[in-house]
Amino acid sequence: MDTLTFQRTVPITGQYDFIVCGGGMTGVAAAVSAARAGLRTALIEQGGCLGGTATACGVTHLLGGRKNLPVGQAKNVGGLFEELTKRMAANGWAIEPTAIDRDRNPHGWYPNLAEGVPFDLEHMKVTLEALCMEAGVTLCYFTSVVDVAREAERITHLILHNKSGLFALSAPLFADCTGDGDVAALAGCAMSVGREEDGLMAAASLEMQVEHVDGAALADYIWGQDERRFRRLIASLREEGIWTFPYDIFISVLLTQPDVFMINTIRQVGVNGVDGDSMTRGMVDGRKECLQLFDILKEYFPGFGNSRIRRIAERIGIRETRRLVGMHTLTAAELVAGTRFPDSIACSSYGWDLPDPKRPSHQPLEHAAKPTYTHIPYRCLLPREVTNLIVAGRCISVERDVLGPVRVMGPCMGMGSAAGLAASLALAQDGGFADVSIQALHAALAAAGCVYDEMQLSEQGGARK
Repeated sequence: MDTLTFQRTVPITGQYDFIVCGGGMTGVAAAVSAARAGLRTALIEQGGCLGGTATACGVTHLLGGRKNLPVGQAKNVGGLFEELTKRMAANGWAIEPTAIDRDRNPHGWYPNLAEGVPFDLEHMKVTLEALCMEAGVTLCYFTSVVDVAREAERITHLILHNKSGLFALSAPLFADCTGDGDVAALAGCAMSVGREEDGLMAAASLEMQVEHVDGAALADYIWGQDERRFRRLIASLREEGIWTFPYDIFISVLLTQPDVFMINTIRQVGVNGVDGDSMTRGMVDGRKECLQLFDILKEYFPGFGNSRIRRIAERIGIRETRRLVGMHTLTAAELVAGTRFPDSIACSSYGWDLPDPKRPSHQPLEHAAKPTYTHIPYRCLLPREVTNLIVAGRCISVERDVLGPVRVMGPCMGMGSAAGLAASLALAQDGGFADVSIQALHAALAAAGCVYDEMQLSEQGGARK
């Protein structure tokens, strides 16, 4: 491969206390939490909206923050996640899960699943921006991280690019909330990618929304025929040569309007979320596949006969790329054992859900015994090589099989809140993230209404049995 040595002198256009990279749900929680604690905070986002997977990728269902119990529902992620849910629901832009009929609904993934929060994505974008503006966060849209400047064990500057050109920002503290560990990788932190044996990653999904769906007819079929995933219908269509996709299930989620559904069915194998060419092919192929799938829905799936495509997401949804190799790696064995950590800072109630890279309807650990809650240690957010960087979101230090529970938006917002509050404590003592007192961080999380430990879950009736 030919190479080119490229060297430029760039202006340093700003200095902040804390710079967060990635404006998804994790990054918003980190930036808002830090700004509310008094830090001058900048939020860097390569796109033109906040919310990431929730908005740009069209996954309009917040998961992992609630858990249905035999009686009622427990909330295992509070703080900003709860605040956002309440604000959206109060305005009619989201559905409070407790308002959903648990016995007969087309809202979620599995029987009786009313645990997620369906929402309108355009109002989500505006609401997330409002949270940032109210807190005093400086937003930098259409801005990409090109590189980092590092001295010894500290990042000194981010090298960024947007329509204004190349420039640098400085800060004593940084957060990588990119989902892909972009900043950590640029800083030279140890990372793992995909599964150990071949580096392959879970299938990607380009989402679409469909409107004018007869939700009652769809629900009648799902519950009347016990076809929650349409496996029998798909098997018959496959036998006829109509269904040629590499997945065997159909997933649709009712949103805030009675005739609008998110179609979370496509599973695109072989997409590498940290390879530009692969991502481009994934978008091109995904759009074609959405249209092919939609034609089949209209002809063969109950309720979709008069439907039409409302939108196809402008960004492909990625489940898995890089993972940090941090101060602690959360293992599947620890998860199965229900391990409680003294430095737990967030909690997920979501299931395994990491499709096999080659068989996207197969969940390798789907039937493995798993406690209700997955506790996330603070150490999983800390790189070994850089002291003033914290990593939050699906790129934290976990074994691959643990990605399922930790990668969804509820626990990601919990991790983001912890990252932002940890930054405020680190700055106050002029130290790094590893110097933060866990007791002080737990106190800050509790004051912010976050849920992160077994005692809090027990108090609301959500403790593991």
